[in-house]
Amino acid sequence: MVDVSDSTPMMVEVTKMLLESVHTGTALGTLTPNGLPWWCVIAGTTTVARVLLTTPISIYLHRMSVKQQSLNSLLKTWQTTLQTSMVAETRMKGKELDEDVLNKELKKRLAKKQSRLMMMHGCHPLFGLLLPIVQFPVWMCMSFAVRHLAGRSVWLIDGPGVFVMAAQGMAEEGLLWFANLTAVDPTYGLTAVLWTVCMSNSVLSHWNMRRTRHDNATLPLLPRIMQTVMYVYPFFLAGISIAQPSGLVFYWIVSALVALVQKLVFNIKAVRRVLGLPGPAPTNSQIIDRIFRT
Repeated sequence: MVDVSDSTPMMVEVTKMLLESVHTGTALGTLTPNGLPWWCVIAGTTTVARVLLTTPISIYLHRMSVKQQSLNSLLKTWQTTLQTSMVAETRMKGKELDEDVLNKELKKRLAKKQSRLMMMHGCHPLFGLLLPIVQFPVWMCMSFAVRHLAGRSVWLIDGPGVFVMAAQGMAEEGLLWFANLTAVDPTYGLTAVLWTVCMSNSVLSHWNMRRTRHDNATLPLLPRIMQTVMYVYPFFLAGISIAQPSGLVFYWIVSALVALVQKLVFNIKAVRRVLGLPGPAPTNSQIIDRIFRT
């Protein structure tokens, strides 16, 4: 058999070393000389990492959304002027006015102008991919590290015959009914909690996406695809979690829970005012009511 450290990517090894140093108390020094239980290590490092990495990006994306709304309103006012100009231009050239051709050209010019305007003001829809681009590698790296610490190999990065030894204490330092973080939860309670938190995130994200639109028009193709993925993701992740060690599923729950709390906090009017996030925001009671009704 091969030792896991010979095949594991450096970032996963560094993440494991960091988690183990927090567990033993080395990373925290005199704050916790005896270290922390594994459930606390997973929850604490996940919360700190998500807050430090994703909060600034989330604030930027919220501000970007406000800019997009303003620019979209401006484009609507330009649409009539541009349409009138195109009609006059067509008649001056002595060409026959074809409404279908005119509408196609109008959409093309508006799309080009919208793209140029949003790029100029730093709020192009492509910038919305910034959060997943930063978040996904961290999530994967942490998932691989926790799985290794739970004594499980990862087929994506480990070769055949790789032996992974569980970290000391992972079998005893769990929480509530999942005291053994190396074992699969036989009650499926963690899977149910994971699905609930992820689905709440999806509903809230969908609602926030909808309320930023000032009309009832059909969503464009890309947001519709994202919306579908958001609702499929909780079922996909919950299905995978059934066969995963409790420590890994617990990490996924904490990560999703921090994301949900962030969204709820950003909808508090006082917080939005302090962070410079203008625009009406629904109350948390409305959001929670919507989540449960959905």
